[in-house]
Amino acid sequence: MELNINSRKLNKIITFSRPGEHYIYVDLNDKPGTLGNQICDGGEIIGSTIGYSGDNLEVFEKICHKWWKKFLQYNVQYYIEETEI
Repeated sequence: MELNINSRKLNKIITFSRPGEHYIYVDLNDKPGTLGNQICDGGEIIGSTIGYSGDNLEVFEKICHKWWKKFLQYNVQYYIEETEI
């Protein structure tokens, strides 16, 4: 499963993927699939991981969008500053 989000704040396309059967990854570090970051509770990339084992694409997208909204709310400034260095 895969979902692409065009991020205007980070000025790039963010890809969420589930290459296996459960864990969801996001390519914030510009590395795809399991080389990316696992999504975790609260819009974080460390902590209690979020997964989805079902086959419903709408549910997968809802999980990813909810995580993305939290991530933008709390963490996006850090990533903008890191890419400007």
